[in-house]
Amino acid sequence: MSRIQQFRVIYRKELTDILRDRRTLLAMILIPVVLYPVLMLGFVWAAQAERASLRTQQYTIAAGDTVAAEQLRELIHRAQAARPPSEEKRATFVVEVQDTPDEKLGDLIQARVDLDFPEGPHAQPAVLSIRIRYSEINVRSRAAMEELSHLLGQLREVLARDSIQELLDKTVPSPPGSINAQTILNPIEITASSTATDQQRGGWALGQIIPIILVLMTITGAVYPAIDLTAGERERGTLETLMATPTSPLTLIVGKFLVVATIGLATATLNLASVGATMHFGGLTHALTSEMPVRFPIGILPVVLLCMVPFALLFSAILVAVCSFARTFKEAQNYVMPVIIGALIPSAAVTLPSVRLEGPMLVLPVGNMVLLARELFQQTCAWSSVAVVMLSTTLYAAAAIALAARLFGQEAVLFVDVGSYKTLIRRRFMRPSPAPSMSQTLVLVALLFPVSFYAQNVLFGSSVENLLHKLKILALMQFAGLFAILPLAVCGYLKIDVVNTFRLRFPPAKAWLGVILLGSSSYLLAHRFVQAQSWLTPPSDALRQYEQQINAQLGAAPLWLMVLLLSLTPAITEELLFRGFLLRGLSSGLRKWSAIVVAAVIFGVFHFMVERMPLATLLGVALGYVCWQTRSILPGMLMHAMHNAWPLVVSSLDERVPRFLGMVEGHHPSGAISITVLLGALLAFVAGILIVRSAARTEAVDQDRAW
Repeated sequence: MSRIQQFRVIYRKELTDILRDRRTLLAMILIPVVLYPVLMLGFVWAAQAERASLRTQQYTIAAGDTVAAEQLRELIHRAQAARPPSEEKRATFVVEVQDTPDEKLGDLIQARVDLDFPEGPHAQPAVLSIRIRYSEINVRSRAAMEELSHLLGQLREVLARDSIQELLDKTVPSPPGSINAQTILNPIEITASSTATDQQRGGWALGQIIPIILVLMTITGAVYPAIDLTAGERERGTLETLMATPTSPLTLIVGKFLVVATIGLATATLNLASVGATMHFGGLTHALTSEMPVRFPIGILPVVLLCMVPFALLFSAILVAVCSFARTFKEAQNYVMPVIIGALIPSAAVTLPSVRLEGPMLVLPVGNMVLLARELFQQTCAWSSVAVVMLSTTLYAAAAIALAARLFGQEAVLFVDVGSYKTLIRRRFMRPSPAPSMSQTLVLVALLFPVSFYAQNVLFGSSVENLLHKLKILALMQFAGLFAILPLAVCGYLKIDVVNTFRLRFPPAKAWLGVILLGSSSYLLAHRFVQAQSWLTPPSDALRQYEQQINAQLGAAPLWLMVLLLSLTPAITEELLFRGFLLRGLSSGLRKWSAIVVAAVIFGVFHFMVERMPLATLLGVALGYVCWQTRSILPGMLMHAMHNAWPLVVSSLDERVPRFLGMVEGHHPSGAISITVLLGALLAFVAGILIVRSAARTEAVDQDRAW
C-alpha cells in the first residue's frame, strides 16, 4: 500500500468516526446553518422595528416662554398640514412651556427648542432661527431631534417653494436689491446641538461594547475548567475515586463550581483590564472616536466586577451540570455550545439602544446583567435596579447550584448511563418522598420569579387604571395559578407527600392565641418601620405616585372585595409556596434559622420593589418562625391575612378610630403612630411570639408521651 493510499484510509476512518457522532453533526450543522442566521435576521428585524417605533412615537418639546411655545406649535401644525397624504405616519409632538436644564433632557422632556426673533418677539422675522437642544446619549431624545428636524425641514422646503412661486406669479418685477436669496431659499434655519458631555459620550460608547465582551469572557473562561473537572476527570478515571471519599455530592459540586467561577471571573477581569489598557494607553479610542474622546471609567470597574459575581456563579453551575452528562472531553464541548448560544440570544436582544433596564428586563437572565453593566458604564443606572438584578441573578445561581448538586449525585450522571437518563424525568421511575429536595424547591422558585415579575409588569406597568379588574386577574393567574396550583401539581408529579410538604395539619389550640396577637400588632410595627426607612432612604416619586393612585381607586371599592383580593388570597397562596413548599424543601438541607432566613429573603425578593423588600423579609422571618414552631401552615395564613387586612379595615372605619391610634392623614392610615399604641403593639407582638414558642414545646411533649 502506497503512502497516499495510507493517507486515504486513515482520512476515511477518522472522518467516519467523527461523522458517526450525532452531537458533532448537531454542532456542525444546526448552529451555523440555523441558529446564526436566526440570530442575525432577528437582530436586523428588531433594529428595524425599533427605528419604526421611534418614528411614530409622541415626544415632548420644551419652549422657554409662552410666545415661543405658541410659535412652535403653529410651525408644527403648518408642517404637519403640508405633509403629503401618501407619507407614512410619523412622530407627533407636545410643546410645553418649561425652562428645562440640559442635564434633565431625556426621558420626560426629549428636547428643548429656542426660537430667534431678529425683529422682536411679535414681528415675523426674515429668517427664523430654530435651535434644538437634545441629549445625544438618550435614544428618545435623539429620535425627537431627528423627527422634529425632519418635520421642520419639510416646512422649510414648502415655504421656499411658495416664495419662489409667488415671485414667479408677480406681474410687476421687484426692484433690484429688494430680493434676499437667503430668505427665499432658507426661510427657517435649523441647528441641533447635544447637551451630553464628553464623559457621558464616552460612557455611552463603552456601554455598547464592553458589557457583551465581559459577559462572554466570563462564560468562555469558565468553559474549559468546567469540562476538565467533570468529563476530564471521568476520562482520567479519577471521578469514581473522588465520589468514594466520605464527602457529600453537594460539597464536591460546590467546590468544583467555585473553582470554575473563580477562573471565569479572573478571565473576565484580565480581559476587561486588557481592553481598558489598550483603549487608554494604545490610542485606540482616539483612532475610533476622534471627535468623541473616551475615558475608561476606572472607578466603576469594581462595581461592575462585583455585579458579575452572581452571574459567574450562575453560569459556572450551569456549565458544571451540563458537562456532568458528558463521557469525553469532546462530547462536553458539544454540550457547551448550546449554553453559549443560549447566552448570546438575550445578550444580542438587549443591545438595541431603546432597551432599558426596567420592567421585565430587570429579571431577564443574562440580558439584565448586560444592561446593568451598560448602564453602569453610562452612569444612568439607579441603585434600586442594581439590587433587583443582583438578587434575581443570585436566586437563579442558587437554583442552578442546587440542581447541579442534585444531578451530580445521580447514578445515571455519575456513570454516564445514557439509557437511564429517563429515570431523572419520568414519573414511573420516581420514588415517593415525604418532602421536596432543596434543589427542587429552588428550581421551581427560580422559574416562578421571572414569570411572576412579567405577569405583574404586564398587568400594571406604569398605569393602575381599572385596578379591580387587574387585581382579579392577578389573583387568578399569579396567586392561585403560580403560587398554589403549580406547587401542588409538582408535588403530585414527583410523588411528594402533599400534607407533610405544606404542613397541612392543625396546630395546638394555644398557638391560635399567639397568632392573633401577632397578626393584630404586626402592621403597626411595620408601619413604624416603613416610616423609619423613609427617613433614611426617601421613597421614589414613582412609588409615591403609584401608591396615591392605588389608594384613590381602593376608596371606591367594596371592603369585602378588597379584603378578598389583597388579604385572603395572597395570604393563603403565598404561605403555600413560601412557608409550605419552599421552607419545607430548604429544611432538608439547611438548619432551622438558615432555612427561615433564606425563605424570608426570597419572599422579600418576590415583592420586586426595593423599598418593600426589607419589610417583606422581616415579615417572612416572623411567618417562617410561626410555621416552624407550630409545624403547621394554617397559623401563618391567619397572621398574614390579618397583617394585610389592617390598613384596609382601618381606612374604612370612622375617623375617630384611626385618630385614636394616632395614624390619620386624610382618609388613609399613613400618619405617625402614637408612642402608647406603638408600645402596646410591641408588647402584644412579643407576647404572641412567647405563646407560639410555648405551644410548640407543649406539642413536642405530647408527641413524646404518645410515642
